[in-house]
Amino acid sequence: MAIDLSERIISLALETNAQNNTDNEHLQAVQAQIAFAIEIYRGLVQLSAAGNGLASEALLRTLFEVVTSVNILAKHPDKLKDFIRHGRFEELRKIRSIESAKLKAWLAKTVAETEQEFQELFADFKEQRWHRMGTKESFIEAGFQPGMYDQYYRRASGIAHGQPAETVRKGKVQARPIAWKNYAFTAPNMASLLMCMLIAVVNGEFKLGLEKKVADMQKEVDFRVALHMKAISKAVGIKSD
Repeated sequence: MAIDLSERIISLALETNAQNNTDNEHLQAVQAQIAFAIEIYRGLVQLSAAGNGLASEALLRTLFEVVTSVNILAKHPDKLKDFIRHGRFEELRKIRSIESAKLKAWLAKTVAETEQEFQELFADFKEQRWHRMGTKESFIEAGFQPGMYDQYYRRASGIAHGQPAETVRKGKVQARPIAWKNYAFTAPNMASLLMCMLIAVVNGEFKLGLEKKVADMQKEVDFRVALHMKAISKAVGIKSD
């Protein structure tokens, strides 16, 4: 994936943030999450350009999660309250996990003052995500294409969690440097598709008037993905139509 394409995707994503002076709290929250997605996407592309396919795939898993959150939040302004409350829940949870004696002493007053709030949030969310959906359900709600979970997310998630599938083939365990390097091509392709989906959903929900730009970008990304898939098919001896 060429850097120039990724920069144009980032530029288009930034256009969704053009209304920086908006007083729409829902749009502001979505814009903040878009900025989050852009940073993850940019890092993934940089790792891919350096030939680090495994790390790119691990970040792809993160991008899946961020784009899912953006799309669901964009489509459901009624969920903004839960989004903010869950963020507060994680904030309060983190300060309670600090083990440094000095920091614990410094935060003791804050912990005490927020204990009731934390317990109420914990009772509400427990271990759930802010949107209260499982991964597959959230992907459907985010507008992802059928099969994306099994075809793309499952591998990226396995890599991010250090699962054995990346070193085990036919019952043997060994490093797979060629396959891992190839991820430096596949990961940014998928990441670019995800960013196009994000932009399309946000544009549609907030009526930003970017339809033509989104369609043109989607065509270019689809074309590059098709070329890459054709090259893979050729490499393994599969004849293309």
